[in-house]
Amino acid sequence: MRLLGVTGRAALAGVVLAVLLVLPCGCGRKAVEPPPPPPPASSPAVQQLRAGAEGANLIIIVIDAARADHFSSFGYEMETTPRLDAFFANNILFTEARAEAPNTKASISSLFTSQFPDTHGAVGVGMPLSEQGATLAEVLKSQGYLTAVFSGNPFLAECFGFARGFDEFDEVFRQADLEPNEGGGVTAELMLETAVPWLRDHADQRFFAYIHFFQPHAPYDPPAPFRFQFLHPPEWMLGLYDGNLAYVDDRVGQLLDEIDSLGLMDNSIVVFMADHGEAFGEHGFTAHGTTVYEEMIHVPLAFHLPAACEATPQRRGECIGPTDVMPTLLDLYGMEPPAGLQGRSRIRLLAGEEEPEPSFTVSRTRGTDDSGGVDQPEQVSYAIAGPQYTLILADEGRRVELYDRAADAGQQANIAADHPDIVDGLRQQFEAWAETQRGRPVVLSGGRVVTSGEPRMTVDDQVQRQLRSLGYIK
Repeated sequence: MRLLGVTGRAALAGVVLAVLLVLPCGCGRKAVEPPPPPPPASSPAVQQLRAGAEGANLIIIVIDAARADHFSSFGYEMETTPRLDAFFANNILFTEARAEAPNTKASISSLFTSQFPDTHGAVGVGMPLSEQGATLAEVLKSQGYLTAVFSGNPFLAECFGFARGFDEFDEVFRQADLEPNEGGGVTAELMLETAVPWLRDHADQRFFAYIHFFQPHAPYDPPAPFRFQFLHPPEWMLGLYDGNLAYVDDRVGQLLDEIDSLGLMDNSIVVFMADHGEAFGEHGFTAHGTTVYEEMIHVPLAFHLPAACEATPQRRGECIGPTDVMPTLLDLYGMEPPAGLQGRSRIRLLAGEEEPEPSFTVSRTRGTDDSGGVDQPEQVSYAIAGPQYTLILADEGRRVELYDRAADAGQQANIAADHPDIVDGLRQQFEAWAETQRGRPVVLSGGRVVTSGEPRMTVDDQVQRQLRSLGYIK
């Protein structure tokens, strides 16, 4: 999304409301349609991207709970990700990508719909993806694409509404029938054994394949030699996490090799990303889902484009989020975006160009409240990350934190009191953004948490057992 100046904010405030949706919660708040997108860029480089991407396959590869600063290509002191480092070096890497939420369900809902959690409403453990709006899979299927999911995470399940638009939905996680407190998860080998044969069988068709690996998500139990490769006492758990990251890096590298050997690299868009990060006590929390500090929301995001696009490998430092992936892909394909998308195309960045205005991202957490903040709204917090600074609003707006990421990457020194002008500027950006959402953020006056409005779906015993084994439900 773009940073709005005074003129932009005035224009946004004057946008005619084309579509108004009354919230299912009955609170009376209505959704604001975002302003129409600017005319598509038409530089020769952008035209070349669109021409080269026409009819290309789409492969999205996601790894779970992978914080950006533990990738060696992001400056980590250990070589945890050599295979992905090579992929990043030869393609287009966004170094300032941030998830819209630090948990799988809300983050992937934003990826699939190009909507923020305050609109798609999949904010709690038991809340499904809303049926409002079109998903990326539905759009591509309508254009003749064969669509398939390979899910290693029990939160990415049919019962939570994620099957919309997919011809095949392989819940690979069901092959790891875990018992409570047993730990474990779907191995990366099992993901390869499931997804690779499908790619081989459909290499001559036009398809969209979504492949979601479980690692490096807890429990951190990588096989040898990765298990002992990064152990650095007394931080044993962190070393196991790094080993788990190196393990999935190796297996994703094998997947990329297979994609290449099938001749698919030349005629496919391949998107790699993590759904969220992982904390190890930096702000008093571990794992994910509870805060919007960098360790939980800063993730890698990279695009490989077909050879005919003639794209130049590059590292981009603009802020971007999963909501921008769908409009960017549809722009590459030359497809009309459906109504209701809240991200925007970043095709100019893929073409090596600059955008007219700087961008920012908004991330939201549900806290430790499984209802997503409906019952305990004080647990919901937001991060507004601009080119240099991040503003965090929490405790229903009573807690205000400002961090200079360039000088304080670990976000340890709250400088809000020293820079009220920067706080005010980012708050105005956030308030303008909030007017585009179906629900008003609880950190603003008059805010109220909204959900997808869909009835909580029946979760079968096996999915419940697996979520319990991973500590998500009791």
